[in-house]
Amino acid sequence: MALLPVTTNRVSTPLNNQRLLYQLNNDQLAIQHQYDQLSTGRRVLRMSDDPAAASRAIGYQRGIAYSDQLVRNANATEAFYQSTDVVLDRVDNALIEARGAAVEAAQSVLSEDQREALAMTIRQNMESIVAAGNGMFNDHQLLGGVLESGAALQFENDTVRFNGTGAVGQTKVGTGNAETFTVTGATAIGIGGTFQTGNSLNAAINDDTRLVDMRQGIGVNPGIITLSDGDNHVELDLRNAATIGDVVDVLRTVELGGRSLGVSLGADSISIQYGDSLPGTLAVIDAEGSTLAKDLGISNPMGYRSPPLVGDRLSPRVTSSTKISDLGGGAGLNLANGIVIQRGSESFTIEFDDAETIGDVLIAINRSDSAVHAELDEIQGRINLSGLISGVDYSVGENGGTAATELGIRTADADTLLSDLARGRGLSLNPSGPDLVITRPDGIDLEFDLEGAETIQDVMDLVANHPDNQDTRRVRVALNSVGNGLQLTAPTGTEPIRVSQPGLSDAGVYLGWIEEGQSEATAQTNIGVSQLTGEDYSPRDAGGAIDTLLRLEKAVRDGDISEIGRLQAQLDDDLDTSSRTRGRVGVWTQSLIETRSAIEDETVLLKSQLSDELDADLATVISELGARQAALEASMRFIGQASNLTVLNYL
Repeated sequence: MALLPVTTNRVSTPLNNQRLLYQLNNDQLAIQHQYDQLSTGRRVLRMSDDPAAASRAIGYQRGIAYSDQLVRNANATEAFYQSTDVVLDRVDNALIEARGAAVEAAQSVLSEDQREALAMTIRQNMESIVAAGNGMFNDHQLLGGVLESGAALQFENDTVRFNGTGAVGQTKVGTGNAETFTVTGATAIGIGGTFQTGNSLNAAINDDTRLVDMRQGIGVNPGIITLSDGDNHVELDLRNAATIGDVVDVLRTVELGGRSLGVSLGADSISIQYGDSLPGTLAVIDAEGSTLAKDLGISNPMGYRSPPLVGDRLSPRVTSSTKISDLGGGAGLNLANGIVIQRGSESFTIEFDDAETIGDVLIAINRSDSAVHAELDEIQGRINLSGLISGVDYSVGENGGTAATELGIRTADADTLLSDLARGRGLSLNPSGPDLVITRPDGIDLEFDLEGAETIQDVMDLVANHPDNQDTRRVRVALNSVGNGLQLTAPTGTEPIRVSQPGLSDAGVYLGWIEEGQSEATAQTNIGVSQLTGEDYSPRDAGGAIDTLLRLEKAVRDGDISEIGRLQAQLDDDLDTSSRTRGRVGVWTQSLIETRSAIEDETVLLKSQLSDELDADLATVISELGARQAALEASMRFIGQASNLTVLNYL
């Protein structure tokens, strides 16, 4: 509390008055400041009151505001979790009830009315799942994709179409990564799930391949390397290299002892040697902190490896901008004639005449009317296909070319396992005789035992290598050039080709040659050729709980006990999928509650520290206020005494 010294007689009257008034004003301001502290409870009211404390307080206030926002985010996220749990509970109950109906329908002694009643029960459960799948909270779809306000699931005749997306909402509720607050229909009920996982597109590197895309997306880090022939050293700064071509161009400029370097790129490799192809020491050393040579697989610090130095496994990841000419190990893909997508009884031809990149292929498929969604798996370098309509079969085949095979998305090819036929049930073989009989047009029976066959190619080899099928009138077997299936052809004879399945065998049916419910099939004759064109032997379910229930409803009405049994197992998988998703939501909720509690505790601590910096100690303020008032009274008394002057004071 500052006080000015008492005036003296040697001080002039104006200066004396100024000093007295300053003291009075200072006391009044101090008292007003004390009153402000009492009325607000704050010690620091402006930055100038205590700059250090005010600066710390601003940091605390910022932290409190951030924590409060995190708590609000957590509350909103918890509400989404609770709504999702309600939806998934409805799905679980519907699947459990449908599972019970399926078990009852698996009996062979039910009447038509009983089967119809069970089918209607299954239908109601399916509609309940559709309604749950269209559940919304706060104007967002819970299962159909965040930011989607329309119905995600829509009935179309006897099918259900998925119009949603796989987008999920994320928010920040802690200091770590963003938390997901919605789930997708694919993860919850399998809708819009993948029905075909493609094969690797086998991308090759070229001069334009980015370093960050190499090694399947792991990347190659630019850096500094040193090359040496034992006597001479050359340091190369490649920190600004963006593509493998940049690296190659710089390496080709190097000369060691008058010998240039020969650098070449393979489909997934780089090779370095002397340009004259003669032996010699060629050391490649990473500078400190650099991993370029190691990443490229050409590191040879001691020169022990003789040239050529070959670094492999450098294949780049496949992105939507990857050129079709760079796929297939660098040979490119032949997409002439396009592909055929079969959806139920409808067929869709998709052409890629204008496609230059893999992204163009995806766009062509996604913009078709086939209700198939194509997505690129960049990590694995392959295309995955999802069916958007439940209750129908899907297949992807050729349209007279090899596009589907080269893209790795043909659903029925020579590598298809026989155990995957009949929708995963495999073939039933004849225990007391041949499993399949093909009668040639000249009347020769070709009998086949499929016991040791594992793939479609094995069946094709059995036909081609049968000892009674080696002459010019032999039966040939090949994959259909359009769509999927197996085709048998032979020169015409007295009778057309005939295929039969003796005894308990169903091989002819599930290889696509014989209609279900029949035991044999006869070929057609066309311009001197007997030809039997088989159906697709590996149609794919769209997948998901709704697709399962639609198929189960039909199987119950038809009394198809075998199909009901298969779908029971599928229902178990669907229930497991839904339950696991619900369990994950529960785990997320528990983790969220714990995180929110920690944030609230942190907020309390921040507020305590803020109070320590800003809040006033009322006892101290009241004590100082009394002292200030006494000082003010003393100042006023002194001013009165000092101002009470007469002429006698100057005599």
